[in-house]
Amino acid sequence: MYSVLWLCKRRVKYVVIHLFVLVPNFFLLICFFRPLGSSKYIAGPDRLKILTFNIQGFKIPYQKNTTQKEIADFVNSTNADIVCLQEFYVNDKITEELFAGMLSKYRYHSVFYSVRRATRSFGIITFSKYPIKRTLEIPFENTANAAMYSDIDVAGKTLRVYNLHFQSIKLNLTRLFSRKQDFSNEIEEVSQRLKTAFIKRAGQVDIVAKHINVSPYPVVICGDFNDTPASYTYNKIKGNRLDTFCEAGRGCPSTYRLSFVPSFRIDYILHDRIIHSMSHSIHDTVVCSDHYPVSSIIDISETGKKQPDF
Repeated sequence: MYSVLWLCKRRVKYVVIHLFVLVPNFFLLICFFRPLGSSKYIAGPDRLKILTFNIQGFKIPYQKNTTQKEIADFVNSTNADIVCLQEFYVNDKITEELFAGMLSKYRYHSVFYSVRRATRSFGIITFSKYPIKRTLEIPFENTANAAMYSDIDVAGKTLRVYNLHFQSIKLNLTRLFSRKQDFSNEIEEVSQRLKTAFIKRAGQVDIVAKHINVSPYPVVICGDFNDTPASYTYNKIKGNRLDTFCEAGRGCPSTYRLSFVPSFRIDYILHDRIIHSMSHSIHDTVVCSDHYPVSSIIDISETGKKQPDF
């Protein structure tokens, strides 16, 4: 972030210093760039397709005539088995029941509204073709961001699927650069927003990591982390788990539409090592949000059918 700001202001010396500090992170290159994709996918009864998508509250800033129906049509077209959506918004016209009706193939869903008002609510929602046996909300303090998990029974095998939306920076770079103010003031504003987001996100991550680490079931983690693979957020949640992009992805993708930084990947699907990544896709032709949807096919054949009771 700082390197980009300094480069735009032609402060080459500061760019060089910052990049030098980042050299130790080069070993994480595989998390940002993967030259060859995987061809592991073979259809089978233990394969599940997972989709995660920050839908930006149905704001639809890129197509004036697009509605929640277009998002529902896209989700239906992927034929995913489990769908995790972030920034899910309802009001008098966009209701949970209406949207769920558009996704009729998903018989089960669980929702956590982190913000509730008299006429509108905002949060995260998980849809599943398989029965959701239990859901637990994981609230965060003083924010609209949230997390939850859903225990899903897939033909006798229980998966714990986390739907996460961590703290955002809330920084509009286009608006920031359009201001005619001293560069030092711009840096101060960016620094303050980054600091606030990092502190909040770290606390949220620690809360969620405690839940994940004591899960009695194999874990699949989906969501908008609002942070890169070089971050504390990503590495704390990932632990020794697998990232579907690192296992089966290809290229140098971004999941945030408005980023001008290559491989600005902030939306993820992670899973325990007992689960295998068969494919990874970023649907970068979808224009109904500021994020791109991410999907993966996973193999759960080794997770076993014996699970502890609730």
